[in-house]
Amino acid sequence: MLRRFLILLVMLVMVWAAGARETDADTVKPYQEALARDPDDKDALRAVGVYYLQHGEFGEAEKCGQHLLRMGEGGYEPDFCLLWGHFIVGAATIDTGDGMECYAHLEQARTIAERVQDHKALMSIYNSFGIYSLFVNSDTYTAISYYFQVLEEARLLGDRRMCAVMLSNISGVYFQRKDTTGLRYAEDAMRIARECGEEVPLFYGTMNALQYYLMLDSLPGRAEAALSDLERMYAGGDFSGLADLYMYRAQLCEKKGDVAGAYRNYAFAMEHFDTAGVSSITAIYVFYAHLLRSEHRLATAIGVLEQGLAYVDSCGISVHQEKLFKELSHCYAEAGQRDKALAYAFRYQDCLERRFDDVRERALQEMRVKHDIYSREQQIDRQQMEILDNHFKMALLGGGIVVLFVALGMAYYQYRKKDRLYGIIVARNRESMQREQALQKQVEALRAGEGVSQAAAGLSSDKQQDLMTRFTALMDERRLFTDPSLTVAAVADELGTNRTYLSRAINESTGKTFTQVVNSYRVRQAVAEISDLEADKPLKQIAMESGFSSLSTFYTAFQSAVGMTPARYRAKLKEM
Repeated sequence: MLRRFLILLVMLVMVWAAGARETDADTVKPYQEALARDPDDKDALRAVGVYYLQHGEFGEAEKCGQHLLRMGEGGYEPDFCLLWGHFIVGAATIDTGDGMECYAHLEQARTIAERVQDHKALMSIYNSFGIYSLFVNSDTYTAISYYFQVLEEARLLGDRRMCAVMLSNISGVYFQRKDTTGLRYAEDAMRIARECGEEVPLFYGTMNALQYYLMLDSLPGRAEAALSDLERMYAGGDFSGLADLYMYRAQLCEKKGDVAGAYRNYAFAMEHFDTAGVSSITAIYVFYAHLLRSEHRLATAIGVLEQGLAYVDSCGISVHQEKLFKELSHCYAEAGQRDKALAYAFRYQDCLERRFDDVRERALQEMRVKHDIYSREQQIDRQQMEILDNHFKMALLGGGIVVLFVALGMAYYQYRKKDRLYGIIVARNRESMQREQALQKQVEALRAGEGVSQAAAGLSSDKQQDLMTRFTALMDERRLFTDPSLTVAAVADELGTNRTYLSRAINESTGKTFTQVVNSYRVRQAVAEISDLEADKPLKQIAMESGFSSLSTFYTAFQSAVGMTPARYRAKLKEM
């Protein structure tokens, strides 16, 4: 039972370590500065609250959570503020406040997270539920269930770091039950942590594996290697628990028969109580007393246990007394002091009975909390539905006539606007058709030998007609106009002629310069692209794809050809 509290210390560190990337000392500083400027910055409150949880400053974390709750209850982004407010307050009060209050906050956070499908928040909430089940309820089965839920969420999100954390936590719970199945989970946690290069889950996964190796007498070599790895990581990282490492070293020495080494390391562990929590300190007292009892140094063992009991009493955490009572009962029995042995045995049994009663009562209270939260959610949903229904009926009753008149007015307005736009478009199309007809006549005239004489123009009509035909095909089929750097010389090379000949042919056939003709192709392409309202390409993209070298050139050419800017043209189309 007592090793449970050592594991719990690991668990509490692990849940906050899982989010350390987002809220370490460097990344949280901007949030703290933002909070100093604006105390109602919800993102800063969440980040700073989680940071305080990571570092065990539960009082400060609870303040951040309560502030978020007040903001959410006041109507400011309630889903975000209430979710994270309830989570932070619940997590901060797992081992410092009222157990049912903690459970109620976590349950409300879970309800919101499931409703808004926030899977990252759910991982943290389920993890905290697992710790609550262990620390408050001593319920290993429920704790494992929660940790497997977190593991599944982590796998769905591809979060391998959290996978390693959860595997380590699961292995710790199995160890608490003396079930060697957990060794596999501890070793999986170590493997994933090594692959990801994550020191924190690797450290605690190795610590859990070490406890299994010490429990299994057949694995002393692995225990030695694991402890060496832990000592190396402790020396090179920012980890707590030096007293724990000395305790493990003492246990290993005891397994090897090195009693002197075991005493020496227990002494070192006691010298470093300032680095350990109540759980670890109690474990050291019990294991040290057990060694003394095995050496028949009963008076010293009893003194150590009484000292441990006094320490636990001074901390006001009665849950740590259980193992001390049991070990004291054994020591007094072997010392022949039957009365005291029986008294401590009764006190040990009383602890077990009280724990059973507490678990049963707490289970009933948890059911009431769940029922209250569910009832409150249902009541809120019903009220919202009634409000929406009333608003809908009022809107139908009072706004029907107004909507009808507005609709008629808008329909008439849209008709008039479309009618004007249709007129503009028809006129533009008519002009375009007239220009095309004129160009066709010029081409036919050239074919018939009409128009400019060869002597005056210096060009063969047949050659000019053939050149223009090939030029038109080059523009239509190969779309050379989409090249912003296109020049008359480049096109002349494509057609096997010279730039002077080509420029004259274009001018005599169309009355336009080479640049004007190419821009007309580009504008035509731009009109087609803008008219595709489903594609809805940005105007800059259309300009580049149509061959214009800049937006200003595109706007100038388009305005000149169409009579309105590209943006206005698109707006008109959308209005239609």
